[in-house]
Amino acid sequence: MLVPFDNRTAKARAWAKIKHWRVPNPMPCGDNCGVSINWHVMNNYKSGWSVRMTIFNWQDYTFKNWFAAVKMGEHYGGYENVYSFNGTRLDAPFNNTIFMQALPGLEFLEPITDGRTSAYPRLPGKQQSVISFKKKDVPNINIPKGGGFPKRVYFDGEECALPHKLPSSARRRAGAPSLLQAVTGVVLVMIVALVDSSCL
Repeated sequence: MLVPFDNRTAKARAWAKIKHWRVPNPMPCGDNCGVSINWHVMNNYKSGWSVRMTIFNWQDYTFKNWFAAVKMGEHYGGYENVYSFNGTRLDAPFNNTIFMQALPGLEFLEPITDGRTSAYPRLPGKQQSVISFKKKDVPNINIPKGGGFPKRVYFDGEECALPHKLPSSARRRAGAPSLLQAVTGVVLVMIVALVDSSCL
């Protein structure tokens, strides 16, 4: 949940109520982490997949020369590129790890800022990058079942907590139009064209 640490408990309770989920007892411990890292699977296509990694800074200070690392599983072999961060594959003893840091000139992860007015929430500083992977060397990877998520995440040398339950699609994707919708659309276009031509 993308909210500052100080009100996560109240928001988690409200979210559980809205979703009709049981509130954990005991409540999960706060991570007391100054950053949140969002790993969003963007695309999953036949030859590869991509994620967007976003780092949010909830602190009142700037992280200068920050770095992050993600330890991937068996799908590490498909790693292709990190686009808006400086990304590097690490060899033994850090196998399956991608090390990232800011590009030159973007070394500062800015602090949280106030909203436009006091009625607006405070906004975290953020940086993000797309990371791409190929499926050629890992053809059996199952992205929807969690194959696209890292096993461990580190920020500035500290290990970050990962969720126990993998997130699923936040919204239902609209399917392709049905045959009835397509036929109805074509009929409407033909009627409009017929009426328009008879008025001339």
